[in-house]
Amino acid sequence: MLSDKIPNGMMYVTLLTVEDIVGKNGLHSLLNYGKIKQYRDNFPKNNNELEIPIEDFMGIVTSIIQIFGESGAKSILYNCGKRAFQLVLQENPALFGLVGLSLKVLPKKKRAETILDQICKGGNKIFGENQRFYVGEDGFVTEIYDCFYCKGLTSEIPMCSAELGFEAESVRWVTNDHYEVREVLCRARGDDVCKFVVPFEPKAI
Repeated sequence: MLSDKIPNGMMYVTLLTVEDIVGKNGLHSLLNYGKIKQYRDNFPKNNNELEIPIEDFMGIVTSIIQIFGESGAKSILYNCGKRAFQLVLQENPALFGLVGLSLKVLPKKKRAETILDQICKGGNKIFGENQRFYVGEDGFVTEIYDCFYCKGLTSEIPMCSAELGFEAESVRWVTNDHYEVREVLCRARGDDVCKFVVPFEPKAI
């Protein structure tokens, strides 16, 4: 079940990420549309205090989808997810427990598994116990049961592109390879969970 509040740092990174992608005016339009004007030029502190209503975070994602449409929102949210991981590393790596991870001595496959498992654990701390990670037959799997990206939305296609970008950038960071992350199930489409699969092998270049 989703938490009522998320860390200030998660909202800070989200707002900064969206501003990087769509610009300050674009961010203001999204905040106005989502009725969360209180964040205009007023980002929360970049700390781990649980002070941000989860509905405010979800309102940004929903506004992107409703303003840009499903097709337009997919690329924006994917790039937001990638940029968000980069900003977490730069601004607040402790948010997802990324401080002190010893990955260089591990094989690439194990590095990818370790970072995805850590992100899942970090997500559970931030959003509540709503997801799990495991190694499947075709790749590394993350399942989100009460999804903060598509909650309340309906769609004929998977909509959680921000998670795809976040996971893709995380495995690229630890392996220096590019992986094609897929969302094979989505609650917005009527599935029981949102399910993301990272293949064992990177994309051929």
